[in-house]
Amino acid sequence: VLRHVTSSLAFPVVVKPARSGSAQGVTIVHDPEHLSRAMIDAYVYCDVAIIEKFVEGVELAISVINEGAGPLALPAVEIEPTTGEFGYEERITAGETNYYVPARIDAAVADKAAKMAISAHEELGLRHLSRIDMIVDESGTPWFLEANVQPGLTDTSLMPQAILALGNSLGETYYSLVEAAMRSKGL
Repeated sequence: VLRHVTSSLAFPVVVKPARSGSAQGVTIVHDPEHLSRAMIDAYVYCDVAIIEKFVEGVELAISVINEGAGPLALPAVEIEPTTGEFGYEERITAGETNYYVPARIDAAVADKAAKMAISAHEELGLRHLSRIDMIVDESGTPWFLEANVQPGLTDTSLMPQAILALGNSLGETYYSLVEAAMRSKGL
């Protein structure tokens, strides 16, 4: 498997577990000799590892909510880790990452990214909330990374920042999402 991967992909690549969170088990691999270690690190969290092209650019998190009127993309949160990598420590430790909401990107690129987030949300059959993570490369093209259906709600989490940037109350938004979920179940 390693021989096939190393001969068919250009490095750097990203290796990550198919399930997990907070960047646990995620490794950026710059040369083939480090691929096996990265795979082992991913397998600690899941028995399926994903190997994908590494894309350099601006990391965005776009939360999508549906309070009953259809999916709405919240303002994009731009993620700028002080270390250059948005790993586990940078995600959970206050001050290790700078967040900009709305993201400091061109309005047309932000619109394209928001449409991609809504499209991913719908195509994956997600319902009331999700966070769609992506990278915008230097040409302004957004690249889908993953969808998170259980986004964090802590002080360093991304969805609350987007809700507040929209001018909404966290409590009211969470309550309306619960109501929408209950209505969709006939409750």
